[in-house]
Amino acid sequence: MSTAPITATRRKFLWATLRAGCAGLTLADILRMKAQGAEQGLPSRDTAVIQIWLGGGPSQFETFDPKPNAPIEVRGPYGAIATKLPGVNICEMLPLTAQVLDKTAIVRSFTHPFDDHFGVARWCLGGRREQDNSNGYPSLGAITSRFRGPRQPGMPPYVLLSEDPVMHFHLFDANGPGYLGVAHSPFTVMHDPYAVDFQFERLRRATSSLELADDMTLDRIGDRQSLLTGLDKLPRLLDSQSGQLGMDPFVKLALELVTSAKARRAFDLNEESVATRERYGSHRWGQMALLARRLVESGVTFVTINTAPDCLRWDWHVSITRENRPQPDPGGPNVGMEHSGPPLDRALSALISDLTERDSCKNVLLIVWGEFGRTPKINATGGRDHWPPLGTVLFAGCGLKMGQVIGASSRDGSTPADRPIGPNDVLATLYKHLGIDRNQNAINYQGRPIPLQPDGKPIEELF
Repeated sequence: MSTAPITATRRKFLWATLRAGCAGLTLADILRMKAQGAEQGLPSRDTAVIQIWLGGGPSQFETFDPKPNAPIEVRGPYGAIATKLPGVNICEMLPLTAQVLDKTAIVRSFTHPFDDHFGVARWCLGGRREQDNSNGYPSLGAITSRFRGPRQPGMPPYVLLSEDPVMHFHLFDANGPGYLGVAHSPFTVMHDPYAVDFQFERLRRATSSLELADDMTLDRIGDRQSLLTGLDKLPRLLDSQSGQLGMDPFVKLALELVTSAKARRAFDLNEESVATRERYGSHRWGQMALLARRLVESGVTFVTINTAPDCLRWDWHVSITRENRPQPDPGGPNVGMEHSGPPLDRALSALISDLTERDSCKNVLLIVWGEFGRTPKINATGGRDHWPPLGTVLFAGCGLKMGQVIGASSRDGSTPADRPIGPNDVLATLYKHLGIDRNQNAINYQGRPIPLQPDGKPIEELF
């Protein structure tokens, strides 16, 4: 088991935010833009997104589009159960989610033509299919950081909650800032993927230095007292006339924001009741989901929960029930629905309930998806292989139209029967929810204007 201390990346705040010459848009720039927008009467949307990424390609049959009347080689090892959404069944391994499915919208016609994990993950997470990151396209989270910023002062705009990577490290670039620069990287909290329980101590270590610069963490210099002393001087500096003399008022305000205690409180799960924490589940996914809810309530605009240390947790070629391919480390990530179903079910059902019942979450949209679906027939070893022609996407929360199924799949779960929806349609939906004009340009490394999204249309049934 890994015992290395957790790392937290303060990409957006303090020195990466304030020093001259940093790449991308700084917090001070965001404040200026908001001030200018208010003067010009431009609308400012108070919306947020939580993205649960089921990397590897979750099976439509074993999640949100079972085929109980199909032959056994198609329907697989699990049955289907009724849900609160009339006439809609889901996999029997998601009984808690079935009870809140009326608060969701399920796309059953997600489709595209490509079956490589790497390129399609970049497509889904950023809008361009590419095998590597040579073009430096940013993720939607980074674009949200650049064009929206945080919803509340004192909070990072973009957070990534993940398990420590053990393989396919480059896939984490798909969540990165690309040519927008490190100022728009996610604030990242990682956990040991081989520990069963959520690691509260590692979270505490990560967030104990929230006010510090990216290159000034406690782990790197090990001098807690001098760091705290330095932080204590900042408010006094801001209060002094000499400290404020000549200081850009937006830079001054940015400094005030990052020296507040708001972010630290948002990351403190001890402020939740024991009953709430148990409702989400005392495992990594459950507590990540609870943390994501707390973060958007506190002002974070975009949160991604990555469910796998190798980004391929749901890549079940050998067995749907107990995927047991050899991994780089014993107890590796691909362990099948018997292991992955219950924690996903508990985390997802609790999060959906909170997003629809809490006033503080009324503008938060949840999306649950992966890069593609799985083959309509179980293979010789009891698994399912890659299947780009059909997958599912689940939405919940926000003020969009829930309680519906969008699109339909064929009887054998192999192709869309109607209303095909591609990755850029999903992303266009998220852009519209976030109030970001996807037709505007960002500037790449070469100084060229690049449209945020080349194509796609919002899913009109949701609006």
